[in-house]
Amino acid sequence: MRIGPEHVAQYAAEGCTRIEGAFDARWVERLLAAIERCRAAFATGCPPRLVGSVGPRNPPSIHRTGEGGIQLRNCMSTDTTFLDWLRSSPAAELVGRITGARSVRFWMDATFIKEAADPGTATPWHNDVCTFPFQGEQQPSLWVALTDVGPEDAPLLTLAGSNHDRWRYHSPLSRQDVRLPGYRPWDELLARATAPDADIRVWTARAGDALLIHPRTIHASRAAGRGRRRVAFTTRWLGSDVVWAPDALSVHVAGLSDHPAMVPGAPPPDALFPVLWQA
Repeated sequence: MRIGPEHVAQYAAEGCTRIEGAFDARWVERLLAAIERCRAAFATGCPPRLVGSVGPRNPPSIHRTGEGGIQLRNCMSTDTTFLDWLRSSPAAELVGRITGARSVRFWMDATFIKEAADPGTATPWHNDVCTFPFQGEQQPSLWVALTDVGPEDAPLLTLAGSNHDRWRYHSPLSRQDVRLPGYRPWDELLARATAPDADIRVWTARAGDALLIHPRTIHASRAAGRGRRRVAFTTRWLGSDVVWAPDALSVHVAGLSDHPAMVPGAPPPDALFPVLWQA
């Protein structure tokens, strides 16, 4: 894996950069196998067992998006392969060097499997920070392709430069009976992404490539083409400028939002979010 100044510059300017060959074929194979084990456990009607922990022990869950779309959340602590990847792979260093963070902590994971041409498997336009209970610029998502992603394989789409927005958008996933300063209507986000002159980037990838996505970057994905299959393993991270700052529109995180160690305005505590990489 090579991280160069071009990755840092593109991430800062556009809100997304691709790191080719970030993870070798052995990591790709091991992660795919762990994902299938997690998926198989859910198929039995019982969530997979927790086998360890790095960061908050959020309960694993499975969600279906259209016919053929599956999202697995919080599987990191259910398989030793995931935990080994977190500790031993270059993931944390990649995040730190591109974002400029002095230290990096893991937050959560989500795996996206798209296996059909159903429009319901497409990911709608959004950005991540709108529902985050943290504040800070160093909260990226690391999106790892575990299958080749061509134009028909549900590639990720980003609105270049949207990482420079200085506000949040009022997500439809948040409470709608509350209005807070600093939030813009969700319709404005959708209008920006679908405007005729929108600077949309289409991110194809090879298995093992990674995209680092700024938390403010507006992004989406296409549905997979007929007979195609796309698997992406994503993780979210917290850098050294991040502090705990929930409000009435941020998501409630089970086991975290009410934890006495989470202090508004303070960085995440080491006991819950151990540092995985330092500059």
